[in-house]
Amino acid sequence: MNLGKVQYFEKIETNKQKDFLSAHNNCALCGQNLELRHVRVPETIEIKEEAYCPQCDIRARAKSYTVN
Repeated sequence: MNLGKVQYFEKIETNKQKDFLSAHNNCALCGQNLELRHVRVPETIEIKEEAYCPQCDIRARAKSYTVN
C-alpha cells in the first residue's frame, strides 16, 4: 500500500487502518505529509525525533529515544 510518499508493507485493508495512517503521517491542518527531523542531544545521550509540517511550520509530535 502506498499512502502519500510513504511505502507501507503491512497489510492495510480497512478504512479504519487507512484513517489511522493518514492521521499519523499527515498534517491535521493542511493534509501535507509530515517530515521527520532527528536531532542528537549529546548531554543526555538521546535522539529526539520531531514530526513537523513543512507547509504550516508546526510540530505535530516529538519523541525522545535513549541511545544505548
